[in-house]
Amino acid sequence: MHEVVAPSHSATFACASLAALALLSLPAVARAQCSTATPTPTVETWAAAKVKSNGANITIYTGPTDRGAQLQIAPGIGNALWVASTSASAIMKFSTKGKATLYATPSANASPEAIAANGKAMFFTEWNTGCAGSIGASGTITEFPTGVSPNKSTGMVTGPNKTTWFVTDYNGIGRITGKDKVSIFPFPDDTNNPTAITPGPDGNIWFIENTGPNIGIVTPNGKITEHATGLGNAYSFGIATGSDGRVWFADNGDNSIGAMDATTFTVTNYTTGFTGDPISIVAGPDGNLYFGETTPVVGRITPQGVVTEYPFTASEGTFPILSLAVGPDGNIWFANNSHSQVGVLHLPIK
Repeated sequence: MHEVVAPSHSATFACASLAALALLSLPAVARAQCSTATPTPTVETWAAAKVKSNGANITIYTGPTDRGAQLQIAPGIGNALWVASTSASAIMKFSTKGKATLYATPSANASPEAIAANGKAMFFTEWNTGCAGSIGASGTITEFPTGVSPNKSTGMVTGPNKTTWFVTDYNGIGRITGKDKVSIFPFPDDTNNPTAITPGPDGNIWFIENTGPNIGIVTPNGKITEHATGLGNAYSFGIATGSDGRVWFADNGDNSIGAMDATTFTVTNYTTGFTGDPISIVAGPDGNLYFGETTPVVGRITPQGVVTEYPFTASEGTFPILSLAVGPDGNIWFANNSHSQVGVLHLPIK
């Protein structure tokens, strides 16, 4: 039985800052009927191109067919990376050697966009439907309703007590318990537009809002509080808890990266060293944080705010990086949100 707890209103919001990105060019479709299927997978070997940049080694994998946007990438089951292949409307298992296995969603044109591991499954949201879903090692995909249609969720993480959390452009924070029970915790007004989410240093879930912008906190029971950053519009798809206990976020609107103290909620804004617009961020295994830009650049920022960028040539012309992840190999992986490409920044860096 699928149980959905949702508020009475269902306002949806579009992120104006992303109008030029492939994600927003996806066609709208009618609400799908959530279902279960075991699709026949498509298996591909992606071509690898080696790049050296500013003392770092980068590998860019390119698919044999350019299906367009890949939104979020996450480590997960099977010792692999998993990608929400938005334009392909598929969940993609991606090995650290460049082998891609695509599983089409049961709902056609569902456009999955956010993904995270929880237990023995990967959970994901769908841009064009009111469904979320899960996929296990067997490849069976089970979709279930969220109560929000379309969902338009751009971030998902694993939380405490085997919960899975996601933001929704509709203006609420979602929580999945068990296999398919969804609760939506709404904001009191329609000005928030959360875009990215992370486990915080305090046992709560933290998220960033695209407008304001605010940093928000949601407790395991769904109580939401917000703290102003004091900056302009963030246009951010990145938030992460750093090794220093602060919550870091990419601020594409101000061409900077910010860090919020988890106790005082004061923000330090780092503005030096960026040639592009940082939009995503992840905590690395070496105590540093790594970020992606809307241009083909990945970078590193230390807890002290020292920035090093690693630009590379985008063979397909554009390479906006809206998601990064630490892979099972300990390297920094990232997805191209305009083309069928996945990259990896190899650690350590000289």
